[in-house]
Amino acid sequence: MNQDFCCGLTMVAMMRSIYSEGGVLVHDVPMLVCPTCHKSHIAPDVEFDYIMHSHNCESDRVKVTSLKDVVGYGKIDTVLKRYPDDERIRSGRRVLPEQVDTLLDMINVAKSLEDEAWHQELLDQLKTFSGYNRIKLR
Repeated sequence: MNQDFCCGLTMVAMMRSIYSEGGVLVHDVPMLVCPTCHKSHIAPDVEFDYIMHSHNCESDRVKVTSLKDVVGYGKIDTVLKRYPDDERIRSGRRVLPEQVDTLLDMINVAKSLEDEAWHQELLDQLKTFSGYNRIKLR
């Protein structure tokens, strides 16, 4: 699965502050976040920069830093512009009809292939999706 997709739609880019494994607080890190299930990870375009910068800060005993200061505003802006506004954020819904339609299509494929494990996994995801729409995003 492509790292930019989760729960059937493109993930949303957001700036976050995160701690490195060595305890350095790194501000201004572009993260890809799924508004449906809330999984997140560092945007692939800056992941190597983040790893190297946080490692250097750990070695130099720096406790707080900014990724933007290292890679520059241009690279951060380029990453953020690759991920447009998301209907899930604008509408306050965690699941959109397109996601449900795609999931229903996959359920039909799993059933036609007689893949019971995949079929059940998809049915469980459908139940999860139906529970998500009861809770609005803020």
